[in-house]
Amino acid sequence: MKKTIPVISLAIATAMAAGTAHAQDAAPAENNSLFSQRGGIETVISSAQKKEESVQEVPLPVTAFSSEAIERRFAVNLEDLNKLAPSVQLQSVGLFHGSSSFTVRGIGTSGVESFDDPHVAVFIDGVYQPRNAWALGNLLDVETVEMLRGPQGTIYGRNAYSGAITLTTMKPDTSEYSGKASLQYGNPGKLIVSLVGNLPIVEDKFAMRLATQFYKDDGFYRNDGVIVEGVVGGQTITSIDPDLEGQRLQGNKYVYFRPSFRLTPNDALDITLTTEFIRQRGDGTLSLNPSYDPRTPANTNCGGAGTVGTPTAYNCNTSLFEVLYPGLNQNYFGDGRLGIDRDKDADPYRVGYSLPYNNSDLNSYMATLNAAYTTDFGTFSFLGNYAWQRSVINTDTDGTNLNFFASTRFEDYETYQFETHFVSDFSDTIDLIAGLFYLYDTYQLGQLLWTPGIGDFTYDNPGMAEFQNGQERKTWAAYAQMEWHFTDQLSAVAGIRYSWEKKFNVYSVPNNTVRNQGLDPNSDWSKFPIGDPSNFCSPIGTKGTAAAPCVAYWGPVDNSWDNFAPRVGLNYKVNDDVMLFAFWQRAYKSGGFVNNASEYSTFVQPFGEELIDNFEGGFKTEWFDSRLQFNGNIYYQKLKGLQRQVIRPANNTTGQETFITNAADARSYGVELEMVLIPTDGLTINANMAYNNIKYTSYCADLDGPEPTQNPASGREVCGDRTQLPNNSWIVATNYKDTALTFAPKLIANLGWTYDFPIGDMGNMSIGQSFGYTSKMVVAGNADLPRADRRSMLLIDAQISWESPNSMYRVSVWGKNLTNEIERLSMTPVSNLFAFEQGTRPRTYGITLTADF
Repeated sequence: MKKTIPVISLAIATAMAAGTAHAQDAAPAENNSLFSQRGGIETVISSAQKKEESVQEVPLPVTAFSSEAIERRFAVNLEDLNKLAPSVQLQSVGLFHGSSSFTVRGIGTSGVESFDDPHVAVFIDGVYQPRNAWALGNLLDVETVEMLRGPQGTIYGRNAYSGAITLTTMKPDTSEYSGKASLQYGNPGKLIVSLVGNLPIVEDKFAMRLATQFYKDDGFYRNDGVIVEGVVGGQTITSIDPDLEGQRLQGNKYVYFRPSFRLTPNDALDITLTTEFIRQRGDGTLSLNPSYDPRTPANTNCGGAGTVGTPTAYNCNTSLFEVLYPGLNQNYFGDGRLGIDRDKDADPYRVGYSLPYNNSDLNSYMATLNAAYTTDFGTFSFLGNYAWQRSVINTDTDGTNLNFFASTRFEDYETYQFETHFVSDFSDTIDLIAGLFYLYDTYQLGQLLWTPGIGDFTYDNPGMAEFQNGQERKTWAAYAQMEWHFTDQLSAVAGIRYSWEKKFNVYSVPNNTVRNQGLDPNSDWSKFPIGDPSNFCSPIGTKGTAAAPCVAYWGPVDNSWDNFAPRVGLNYKVNDDVMLFAFWQRAYKSGGFVNNASEYSTFVQPFGEELIDNFEGGFKTEWFDSRLQFNGNIYYQKLKGLQRQVIRPANNTTGQETFITNAADARSYGVELEMVLIPTDGLTINANMAYNNIKYTSYCADLDGPEPTQNPASGREVCGDRTQLPNNSWIVATNYKDTALTFAPKLIANLGWTYDFPIGDMGNMSIGQSFGYTSKMVVAGNADLPRADRRSMLLIDAQISWESPNSMYRVSVWGKNLTNEIERLSMTPVSNLFAFEQGTRPRTYGITLTADF
């Protein structure tokens, strides 16, 4: 396929040249044509500062996508806009449908646990999404998507630590009837049917809008059919089961339904009620089980002569899985840092799946009331939201047709949010934004872990471990930001946000061994017994036994945090087309508890907040009658108290435990550039580039477990305590500042073009291509773990579209990742058992039919 890309590019270029020649005599396209880009660059309206203004007037590094730009990308969710903004990576979490892993400037969160707050804040119609789970969003009938790079603590709150993403859906139009229908078909068996209708009920007063979508795909994975017959002489004997081989795995389908209602009784009052329903019924998720190449450097705690401790999958040459089944798993991605090539015949989308319950289900409901009242001295706005979600996810994590390791998760989540703010141009010299914010949310999670090879996947199996945890949270904030215009050109900005947060009723049932015989693991989580706090087994919650049946119940515990997030800056308008800005912004990420801890001492010890200071300057410019936009910014960031996993002594069978603490500091600096150019009518060229240099300045922790002496064999600088364990081994904290941060490539660049041209009486055509490059990075762990790298990637997309003469109908053929570049998406070690990993999205292609009416 790679050899065909130059041919495809040449064909597109030829079509472009032919279109140019044809367009010389053709009539201009209609103004309502989606593919008409004539004259200046499209003006995208931003609400980044709680008011509507052109993106070019916002003194922040922000990239905005209009509804037309989103439609041109054939985007279904935020992941389809990945890498289109400098420094921004939007990916899914490999093991969970719809869950997000968002990173800005090398800082992000990829977990799905509800107690682990995100670094990148996502807002949908102004509503904050408190979890990574199910935060990819749906881009059906969306007005704008904005990506704000860098800390946004003053306006957007404590968890807008490295950036914020806002998604604004279309409001009902009270004056015009309209509708849209689209059908998309592509691989792997993807079918998307979307319908949008707008109905004015009382002209200019009241209207409703309905956006609904049906989605399904068959999944990229296929079963490899490999069955283990036994292990003879250190070799695993296998066969192929024809009934399993080739079966599609990890398919997904959902129904999305969003009715909205808008009331505008007069020119001052605007009220919108938006509701959203999602019913998702997909297959269970799965992963790859990577092999452990013998060239991997061994760690001192891998066992053997002169070593101590328990081997762990991420720092030893072998894992328990490979000991039991040598040679069964494959080396899908290798490790470029260690010179380990991938297996030539390995297919990252051929795996095994043996979990009997093959489902990933979600039910979700949301309602948002957004009201604005405009007066002569400003606009008062109110936002109220209620959301509820229930999910069941089955994960066959070992990636084989063996009953080795699997899990089931049951989770309920509920939240209420309220925000009110006031925006005013007080006078010719002062602009003001002020507001109050409140959030309450709660979750309860039940999880079953099927330990290796013990019995069947049933609730009464003694090899089945059950864990539960949950919490409640309250947070409120008050914020204000003022811009003072000294002159028509020069202004100063000052703002502050005070936030208070409490996490309470935090509980954990680390291993519930009181079992209801015959209870189905696929049942709703609420049917699982939660322990009574009065029924402790011991002060540290030792699990129950047959002799002393009881439930280990930890908690409730609670803690609260508060902080200030100030911002100061200067803006200077050289003229109507050139603006300069500089500012300092502070932001925070929430502290919390390790709610799924396996040790009581870990559970009761909260970790603190992360702090970031961002110093930034930039420019926004327009040239040649708005045919060229060129924007750029530079930044320097200091990150303090980063939440990282470390190892410390513990009173358990291993003598150690892993917990989260504020162990590291870092700094980063970089430059981001964006350009849009229309050199001739119909031709648009987009380019962006981001260089980010981020490094730890200190990372004082023990990451590799007990050492045989108090002097670490790694040779790293000792930066903390040395603690001797009862077996005479040592826990020694050393400085890991030379290790790489995860999902932090040094360079991200994107170049794309589209050419729109009329074809006489036959309508309009659009062709385009884009090239996205990301340099190498580490994708897992808090250190440079083996088999955790991702090589540099170059992704090539292309599309060609036809539009009818009346601009009502469109047909598009498109392809993404045409060269089928697949690298490691993520890798997660699981103690000394094995590790699991996923691959990035392979080549996708399809056809989209759209009708406007």
